[in-house]
Amino acid sequence: MILTALLLPLCGAALCWAFGPWLRRAAGWLATAMVAASFALVVATRGGHEALFTWMPGFRFGLSLDPLSLLWALVITGVGCAIHLYSIGYMDGDRGFARFFAYMNFFIFAMLLLVLSDNWVGLLVGWGLVGLASYFLIGFWFERRTAVAAARKAFVINVVGDVGMMFAIFLLVANVHSIRYADAFAAAPTLGPNLLYWICAGLFLAAAAKSAQVPLHTWLPDAMEGPTPVSALIHAATMVTAGVYLVARCAPLWDQSASAQMLVGTIGALTAIAGAILGAAQWDIKRILAYSTMSQIGYMIMGVGVGAYAGGIAHFFTHAFFKAQLFLASGIVIHALNNEQDVRLMGGLRKRMPLAFWATLTGVLAICGVPGFSGFFSKDAVIAGTLLHGHPYMYAIGILTAGITAYYMFRLLFITFFGEYRGNVDPAALGITREPAESGPPHEPEGTHKHHAPSWIMGLPVALLMVPTVVAGWLLFSSNGGPSPWDRFFASQFPTHVLASSPVPDWVTSAITFAVVLIGFGTAAWRYATREAQKNAVARLREESLRMPALLLHGYYVDALIDIVFVRGARLLGSVFGRIVDPYLIDGAVRETAISAQALGSGVRLLQSGLVRAYAFVIAVGVGCFLVYYFVTGMPH
Repeated sequence: MILTALLLPLCGAALCWAFGPWLRRAAGWLATAMVAASFALVVATRGGHEALFTWMPGFRFGLSLDPLSLLWALVITGVGCAIHLYSIGYMDGDRGFARFFAYMNFFIFAMLLLVLSDNWVGLLVGWGLVGLASYFLIGFWFERRTAVAAARKAFVINVVGDVGMMFAIFLLVANVHSIRYADAFAAAPTLGPNLLYWICAGLFLAAAAKSAQVPLHTWLPDAMEGPTPVSALIHAATMVTAGVYLVARCAPLWDQSASAQMLVGTIGALTAIAGAILGAAQWDIKRILAYSTMSQIGYMIMGVGVGAYAGGIAHFFTHAFFKAQLFLASGIVIHALNNEQDVRLMGGLRKRMPLAFWATLTGVLAICGVPGFSGFFSKDAVIAGTLLHGHPYMYAIGILTAGITAYYMFRLLFITFFGEYRGNVDPAALGITREPAESGPPHEPEGTHKHHAPSWIMGLPVALLMVPTVVAGWLLFSSNGGPSPWDRFFASQFPTHVLASSPVPDWVTSAITFAVVLIGFGTAAWRYATREAQKNAVARLREESLRMPALLLHGYYVDALIDIVFVRGARLLGSVFGRIVDPYLIDGAVRETAISAQALGSGVRLLQSGLVRAYAFVIAVGVGCFLVYYFVTGMPH
């Protein structure tokens, strides 16, 4: 059944690709049904192992549903099914409708292969196919130059991570002589600290690239060029969490290397706060959510990096629901406003789009960690886990980031849904400067902003995702003095190590974090939600736009640094090779070899006259030379 659950989305992708012109709108329903069937099979299976084949000794391939892969498979297929259903309405009328669903099903297959494989080769193949599928989906509207550039950028950065993964797998297989996880984890204590550190570093390079950790994060905001359902599926619920899965899957390796844990935890903490700060400087609604994803993935990486695996994975689980919900709600807004994504040109949408408003509100409350919502339970588990494992500076960064998150997420809510509608205001009056617009997505009409309600097929998945956003925390993470259902579920996957008690009780951590969240909320409300702020919204937004620090507008200039060091450096090196090394050294050496051979041949050809007396003369001279040599040096005894 595990193999069937894996192959169903692949079959859906093949059918949509081959028969798309004939299926038309039915392609969306077929693709959704394939993912729904895969979800049902995962639920029915609930666990187990399925051997596939053995290639040679040590190369045994199989699929596994342990608690970790089961959780990821449920999210991939469950949330993926909801997003597929939403996409039927969102992509209606698009010329590439069937192609879109073929790509979406292919992506689901690749993610399932990544998480269900019980060996390094299956992981690597799934990892690469996920990158390929994301390239297709980000660049789906290939008529747009920006979409093609974003897809290429995401693919290249992910390939950089793939190199790190291959390096780590080569080291593991060379020392363990097996591709199975179980064999590598059993041998972890014998690998030695230096070797183990480099294996973990290679694996984390792959995780950092896929999960948009600094400095390999720059592809994530650009990937918003893809359709909104792509953002919800790839950049909220599944692909960007692959790095979290990888670190959690390889917990036995990280547990043997404190240096590797410190590396992962530190990068996660830096990513969390860096993404939150950048989110506060954005005006594009999808880019705000993209940087919030980067920040929240930083929380997850920080949690699993320091050893708080259950907490980091819990935040993955809750984040999958509320972030997919936020993206789909933003898609309703964008769809209704004819592809407008700048929040400065929104406002006053609370009554016009009640479903989008309530979905955004509950999502914002969850991501900010307001008590009672799912994000409260998981985020506090990560923050408390960092202190429990002896990392007070990560603890402080986690709390500070929570406050910044509350500020920019409520900023998004207030600017988008409160006040007066600003879509008819001259963009220049709001400080908006735009380059000449490219052609929009084929399915979205041109013209002025027109409000129209989304179809039920777009509203239903959003409403369904709101349920776990509100109740998942109470069902999974609350306990009456004993282990929570979540802890019991992962007890066999991550055995509890005896740790010293935390110097700060969990309830104190929750209180401090919530107080900082209230400060962030209050600051956003003061700047954007008061009567005076809404009355002068146009002038205030213009002033803020013009005074936004260039450092934040350009994303800390990481892209510029990468361009200078790697892109321009590679072009310069290529120019040196193309203009000097290749024509003068390589081609010159080849030409000189040919000329020398030709000259030598001409000299030898002079000796080949065809006259017998000339050959006899040469023989006689040669014999004479030998005789002279022996008479001068003396005959041998």
